[in-house]
Amino acid sequence: MAFLEASYDNNTWFDLPTPDSENYSPTYTHLEKSYRDALGYLHRDVTRRNLAKVTAGWCKLNFNEMALLQSLYERDFFYLKFTDNYGKRVIKKVYAGPLDGKVKYADKNTYLLVHRTDIQMNFIEY
Repeated sequence: MAFLEASYDNNTWFDLPTPDSENYSPTYTHLEKSYRDALGYLHRDVTRRNLAKVTAGWCKLNFNEMALLQSLYERDFFYLKFTDNYGKRVIKKVYAGPLDGKVKYADKNTYLLVHRTDIQMNFIEY
């Protein structure tokens, strides 16, 4: 069992790279359509409460690990198995936020991006 696992169909699971311990945060947030009117009053319209959001970061990923995360980003949704703030393993239907990072090393002969660092990605409940 890996720290983070993903599935396209909620049956067949595959491991995701383990995020750095200091760069993993399961949180919950609200989805809202709030606005301020002409008088400055806040009208808060919470459309969904306790929406799971998992922030993960990695120090160094190879080509295959980065390609796996990129394939998750390209999907409309998938299932994520993770440990929440209560210490329980939960499964949530999620989509992937932007995949950000820096190239640490590129092979000058093949132009392959060998190592990436400072990778960040969010998984947001669908």
